[in-house]
Amino acid sequence: MASDITEAGRAPGRSRQGFIAGRGASRRFTATVCLAVTASLAFPATAAHADPSAADARKKLTKLNEQVEQLVEKYNQANEKLKVAKKKWKATQAAGKEEQATFEQLRTKIAAMAANAYKQGDTGDVAGFVGAENPQAVLDQAAVFSHLSRNRSSEMAQFLASAQRVRREQAQAKAAYDEALGKAKEVKAKKTEVDKSIAKQKKLLARLGEPTSSGGGATGGSYNGPASGSARTALNFAYAQLGKPYSYGAAGPSSYDCSGLTMKSWAAAGVGITRTTNSQYAATKRVSKSALQPGDLVFFNNLGHVGMYVGGGKMIHAPRTGKNVEVVSITSGYYLSNYYGAGRP
Repeated sequence: MASDITEAGRAPGRSRQGFIAGRGASRRFTATVCLAVTASLAFPATAAHADPSAADARKKLTKLNEQVEQLVEKYNQANEKLKVAKKKWKATQAAGKEEQATFEQLRTKIAAMAANAYKQGDTGDVAGFVGAENPQAVLDQAAVFSHLSRNRSSEMAQFLASAQRVRREQAQAKAAYDEALGKAKEVKAKKTEVDKSIAKQKKLLARLGEPTSSGGGATGGSYNGPASGSARTALNFAYAQLGKPYSYGAAGPSSYDCSGLTMKSWAAAGVGITRTTNSQYAATKRVSKSALQPGDLVFFNNLGHVGMYVGGGKMIHAPRTGKNVEVVSITSGYYLSNYYGAGRP
């Protein structure tokens, strides 16, 4: 029976050795087919790890640029607060020097009082006061106030009030300065972080053969639109900056960021619109998009970016790192979808 089954499984006219050889060839063929199928199934997995397309890279770059715009705005705000704090700090230092001079003059007068008190055998309060080397030491001595209550000296009362005021102002100004300086450092560190990410995206775009900046070239231009008065003066200034590179925190003359360009342009027309995007929005009159006039400020990305309307659905602006001051359309693409509002200085 076993012999019949074996023979039945053979092809007609084939020997046992030929049948076995045929089965081996069949197995090798099957293995080859399996390997080919496996390789074809593995190919998509390998392709999934390939570099992203130029479109994907640009999408990521746009996201990073939006983050940078917000960080630049915060950076500029922190810098403005820092400038105010520095001015206040310098003013209190100057006031402190004046009060110190007054303090020294009063010490000279009180020295004479101390000499008289010594002759009369009453040296406690006055001698202690004369020994004080600065206003704070004076304020720390309770004896001063008891002496003052007995002598009713208007000069001493004024001096003590002045010393108290200056010490308080100096402390407040120093605290404001330290806070603003810390914030500026913190925001700058975050900005540097994002700049590194943008640098990576630029390298990727370069590897894919895509342009990453507008490149160098001639700078300057002329505005030939319908604006008049101060708006035309502002636009003339802005057009003269065409082709100059973007640089965050810069307000000319060789480079600009977005709010630095708009501020300087309107300053050339004698109009102050402050330094940051948020403060420029707050300082200008709201204008609907349909009523835009040349010279109006146009804002994007939740007040992360600002440009100046030039007419014809276009604006002049300082775009971002790697690009130069340019004129672009705001009626399509990114600026249409990220439009926030407009303001008229």
